[in-house]
Amino acid sequence: MDALHVALENLIRDDGQTLNSYFSEVKVNSLIENTNATCHFHCLNLDGNGRPRVDALIQFLNDKVVDYAIPRKKINEAVQYFNLTQSTAKITKLASQAKRLFTRLANSGEGGEFILFLFAEQFLKFPQIICKMSLKTSSQMHYHGADGIHIGVDKDNKKLCLYWGESKLYSNLSKGISECMDSIAPLLQSSMGVEGAETRDMQLLESHLNVDNIELEQALKSFLDPDSPDFNKLEYRGICLVGFDLKDYPQGPSSIDISELVALINTKVGKWSTSVQGGIVNKKLDRFAMHVFILPFPSVKAFRASLIRALES
Repeated sequence: MDALHVALENLIRDDGQTLNSYFSEVKVNSLIENTNATCHFHCLNLDGNGRPRVDALIQFLNDKVVDYAIPRKKINEAVQYFNLTQSTAKITKLASQAKRLFTRLANSGEGGEFILFLFAEQFLKFPQIICKMSLKTSSQMHYHGADGIHIGVDKDNKKLCLYWGESKLYSNLSKGISECMDSIAPLLQSSMGVEGAETRDMQLLESHLNVDNIELEQALKSFLDPDSPDFNKLEYRGICLVGFDLKDYPQGPSSIDISELVALINTKVGKWSTSVQGGIVNKKLDRFAMHVFILPFPSVKAFRASLIRALES
């Protein structure tokens, strides 16, 4: 498992502390009582004028679309072409292709799925194992299946951990938590039966592993094959992200600094944790290992609209 752990770590696209420019920790690694879930509370950072960095976050996401939406093999081919020719044509083409994969639907949750990907890779260090955006049959349709699939190794129990990801953006936190748990429950609770909720995604993993490494691909497939003894060492886990509206953000330039905002939001964490616990227990997910990210926005509706406009440009 040690060699597999190292190989998976090498897949992580980690550009240091960049995410901390846009998100501030409120409370992380908070255990949810009577569950196996760990909760992480973040908020949007403020700029030097005390404004939430929503527009800057949109630009950052716009710059990361290739990492999120294009398989590693295609990225590596474009980089090799650049190294050979010194032309960025293929890299630029990938950026255009990636942007066209996003839906223009006003109620799209793809922005939340995008942030879930970044948090999973850069905060949790679990690489993306399937590039679901590239599998969409239409840009105006959402991918049917998990919002994201990531992978990691638990060196203590010597298991390969498959993390099903689900994200929800709602104006109301309680509604978002409920809907998120409703979505992830069938994926975690299924066990590769004939009508298992995860069956289609597992089939796609057989032919679309996003690793671009033949040896690693073969090693992973032995754990993903229900007919292999190694499948019994594969543990289903969950990663959830819930974004919601919070009125405590400044509406424009202000004298408030990020430490004051974090302190204010921290007073609400206890109540939010109780809501997360209720959602998990209600869906009988308390025995599954999960990471739950709670991320308030000034307005999820405005965030969606701004991201769509940026991707259209």
